[in-house]
Amino acid sequence: MVDDLLSQEEIDQLLGGVSEGEEPVELSDLERDTLAEIGNISMGSAATALSTLVGKRVRITVPSVEVTTTAQVQAAFPTPCVIVTVEYTSGLQGTNIFILNESDALVIAGLMMGEDPPDLSAGLDELRLSAVAEAMNQMMGSAATAMSELFRETIDLTPPTTKHQLLAETQKEVPLDESVVTVSFRIEVEGLVDSEMLQVIETRFAQEIARRLLTPAQSMAESLEAPKPEPQPPPPPPVAAAAPQWEPMPVAQGKETHDNINIDLIKHIPVQIRAVLGRTRISIANILKLGPGHVLELDTLDGEPIEILVNNTPIARGEVVVVGEQFGVRITEIASATDRIKTLE
Repeated sequence: MVDDLLSQEEIDQLLGGVSEGEEPVELSDLERDTLAEIGNISMGSAATALSTLVGKRVRITVPSVEVTTTAQVQAAFPTPCVIVTVEYTSGLQGTNIFILNESDALVIAGLMMGEDPPDLSAGLDELRLSAVAEAMNQMMGSAATAMSELFRETIDLTPPTTKHQLLAETQKEVPLDESVVTVSFRIEVEGLVDSEMLQVIETRFAQEIARRLLTPAQSMAESLEAPKPEPQPPPPPPVAAAAPQWEPMPVAQGKETHDNINIDLIKHIPVQIRAVLGRTRISIANILKLGPGHVLELDTLDGEPIEILVNNTPIARGEVVVVGEQFGVRITEIASATDRIKTLE
């Protein structure tokens, strides 16, 4: 859905903030890290959806999370931009706002309309803005699916509304010192886009999202810190059993940490892993000609290792194997443990 102007209600939802007489909300470091990981997982899926739509490799980096003010958000986007509003309707209740640069939206729209390279002088007319709206609709649908798996409950969103205007014009009657949470993503589209996409969340809603995911982890942490019962005498040795078939992997003692983040608190969060057999590019005309029996030639050579990605980040390479009636991947090369942990940052 594409409209010309933001309503006052939507402006209030965008700017969120603190009501008169209400104490400002602060996010803990753990809440910030959790919001960043939620954004990393959900927008990783969104990047895959956008890549399919535009026929280019799309990368959305691990985000940074900040508590800022509406004035700073306005200053970051002094020129006309595309404002995408998304409402959570199930699982979570609240509003997210995504802000894209006008030039980035033109690239996405042009690619979706078959322009390669896109015509950046065309301007964001109604047709191109509709193309951007459809792209965001597909991206947010994929993001909602990823979040549903992460929260282990259904997360539903309304179709996004997309508007093109000066951000400053939407804030004339709203105090500029109100607090919001911004989640800043670096979006890259294969040689055409390398800039920032901003997600804006009302501070209390952002805190609610983080705490919903952290509750089980915090309970586990509290149980680890609870007083230990008095040691009991060891039980008698069991009857000798058959030796295990596999040698167990060594387990480090104590809690795992990385850059002062307790990995124990987040290591049970599910992430998406996929193996990429290969890629190719064809025109929409040729896609329409495809049928049973057609063969698509990929860029991967025979015998060349395939990529294994976690949340759109390569961590290993391997070879295809068959396990029973299913395909699998035997890992032949893998990143260090430190590099793999960095995919969670």
